[in-house]
Amino acid sequence: MACIDDFEIENITDVLEGYLVVDARITDWNGKQTIFLSRTFALEDSEPSPEKGALVAIIDEMGGRIGFQEIAPGNYTNEGNLSLKSSSIYKLEIITRDGVRYMSEEVRLPNKVPIVDLRAEGRLNGFSSDGLAILLDNGGIPDQSGYFRFEFEETYQIVAPYPNPFDWDEIDYDINDGDGWEVTIAGRTEPVNICYGNSASRDIILSSTEDLLSGGLDDFVVRFIAKDNPIISHRYSILVKQYHHDINARAFFETLNSFSSLESIFSNVQTGRLEGNIQVQNSDVTLVFGYFELSSYSEKRLFLNYRDFFPDEELPPYFMNCATGAPALYPRGFHLTPAEGGGFVIDGTNSSPLIEGILAGLYAYHADNDDFENLLSEGSPLGGLAPFLVKPLGCVDCGTFGSYEKPDFWID
Repeated sequence: MACIDDFEIENITDVLEGYLVVDARITDWNGKQTIFLSRTFALEDSEPSPEKGALVAIIDEMGGRIGFQEIAPGNYTNEGNLSLKSSSIYKLEIITRDGVRYMSEEVRLPNKVPIVDLRAEGRLNGFSSDGLAILLDNGGIPDQSGYFRFEFEETYQIVAPYPNPFDWDEIDYDINDGDGWEVTIAGRTEPVNICYGNSASRDIILSSTEDLLSGGLDDFVVRFIAKDNPIISHRYSILVKQYHHDINARAFFETLNSFSSLESIFSNVQTGRLEGNIQVQNSDVTLVFGYFELSSYSEKRLFLNYRDFFPDEELPPYFMNCATGAPALYPRGFHLTPAEGGGFVIDGTNSSPLIEGILAGLYAYHADNDDFENLLSEGSPLGGLAPFLVKPLGCVDCGTFGSYEKPDFWID
């Protein structure tokens, strides 16, 4: 196992950009998969540097090679379908453009373990939070301990609470065009009140059967969603991905879990000691961080509705506060002074609260303000008056939080 030791920067003179970071999570799925290579970066930099121009291959126990081509900076994808065999042994080879060769230890691909059941149950999380637990059962392996890593992708329907058939139309922000500032509305051409949001797991989710009498996992909580989480307000779907890997991978990801989330670790390694299974073959000073994980892959999708579990409860609060506002078209104290050569000069505040909010994507039309014309007819100054009532944009147009396009897999 490779061990990363403390080092001084002047001792790594033959390294291009810090040390190599390898994110090689490969499964038995027969399709395109990607290995990510990057270099560590200084704390003052914002992101890692992708490792370009490397030669990457997976080598089987007979010496056969599966090549990976760079499709984007630092992203290496297999050339054909990746068809790996259960119980076979593989290793990863990387040769970087500076000639340094990296080789992983031999890793055996574990047998496939199916997800038998995926379901949701209403329950308490500890002693306080009521919500939904996403539970998983898998088939397990008779007379063997199984080690599993899980990820999930969530998709959820978003229904804007204040749909409106009207939207902003013309916005006139020219004070010298003869009619001053003006905002008009028109009917929408497409509905914008139903959307689909997405999110993915970021934590490292691990489990095993080593202390269980049964061969598989039963009632394993993959995800807990509090009852007041808006993502389950209407229809919700979760795709759970199960990776069956070996005990060495389990130890590596347990250590990663003590650092941070999976994605941030592979993209933001700065300090610490961590044993991986990739070693440098031809340099005494080059360093490497990362792991070559082989796992058998299974997935299962679940759909659910909030009302099926909480039929008498109010829906969770929306993603944002939907208070009604009345921003003025002209600010209070607005005053014009004729300018030499024609036109006007605005004294004092020279911006429209309403128009600025619309242009910034903050406001959606909610209704006409009935008080506007009444106040004008009573001789009230134009400054400070609001012709429209508005809502935060996301309360009318859910595109703020998701996509209008229904996913292909979606079942209503």
